[in-house]
Amino acid sequence: MTAGLEGKVAVVTGGGSGLGEAIARRLGANGCTVVVAGRRRPPLDAVAAAIGGLAVTTDIRDEAQVQALFGACEAAYGRLDVLVNNAGITGPTAPAEEMDAAAWDETFAVNARGTLLCIKHAMGLLRSGGGAIVNMSSRVGLYGKPARSAYAASKFAICAITESVAAEAGRWGVRVNSVCPGGVDTALFRSVVTARAEKKGVATDALLKAEYLDSAALGRLVSADDVADAVMFLAGAEAAAITGEHILVDAGRS
Repeated sequence: MTAGLEGKVAVVTGGGSGLGEAIARRLGANGCTVVVAGRRRPPLDAVAAAIGGLAVTTDIRDEAQVQALFGACEAAYGRLDVLVNNAGITGPTAPAEEMDAAAWDETFAVNARGTLLCIKHAMGLLRSGGGAIVNMSSRVGLYGKPARSAYAASKFAICAITESVAAEAGRWGVRVNSVCPGGVDTALFRSVVTARAEKKGVATDALLKAEYLDSAALGRLVSADDVADAVMFLAGAEAAAITGEHILVDAGRS
């Protein structure tokens, strides 16, 4: 059990599958009541039912829906202690000179604007009793990557939001940190890698080895549980003096 989470209330966006599901389930296992938010109702219901939480359909691009999400949390539980801004999209894979402006805007609408809107509407609840915000950035949000400027820029923006809001919210006992995973072995990650491999005309396993496994000190991909462990640490009492930081979880990739 992670210290300090039992009896707390958490909101996890993008909580119906992948990283978000792993995080929601881990929070539930550590004694949190979890509001699971996302755009697709069936997986939200399944996760919420499994952990005794609440499913709220939310498109984080839409401010009215985000406001309703936190209104539903307050109506159901009267408090909020942990916000995990996990929802995001991978965006286009293209060099800058071929970038589709609409795809760029959509990436920022979900990843950066959505994160900011959730913080905006969560803060009233969080500052009444203190708490933790954990934002999902990326290794690409620290170092960038060719043909991934839209995703990288949106994840760099999340790191900037993290640092800025940490400086604003510390006076209320609200800590704000980000997790920066690299190469997380989820269905979404596998689909992106497969698409890139097909575009390059190479086998998926060969691309994984060349770009992820060979460059990782631990010689492996990161699992969803690895990322959930980092989120639990930042949300829990063990990280009580940590704010404005970015935790890299990438198996030691160079």
